[in-house]
Amino acid sequence: MKKICFVLIVSTGINYGSIFPYPLVRNNDALKEYFSKDYDVSIDYANDKDVVDYLVVPKPFVPFDNETELPIIEVPADLFIKKDFEGIKSYIDNYFANNPDELNSSLSTLKTE
Repeated sequence: MKKICFVLIVSTGINYGSIFPYPLVRNNDALKEYFSKDYDVSIDYANDKDVVDYLVVPKPFVPFDNETELPIIEVPADLFIKKDFEGIKSYIDNYFANNPDELNSSLSTLKTE
């Protein structure tokens, strides 16, 4: 199962905060539950960046350090605000349909190192 991480929390230097100003967008349990049917899902980039395969990032997004150089799946930010999970899923599915060998080549590189 593909491991994806929704990057919705960023470091502000002092602490971590949501990229969305609205409280209704800060609770991401429904997002995680919806996508857990098809993917191994994380919403905690800071702790899980070393164990996921892809980052799902709202666009536009604040600059952040992709420390592990994971592939980024960009999804329009308004879909997150609207909680349009089907719309978000269509971007993710489209990414995987157009990049089918990306995960396999990443895993092959890791095995040979």
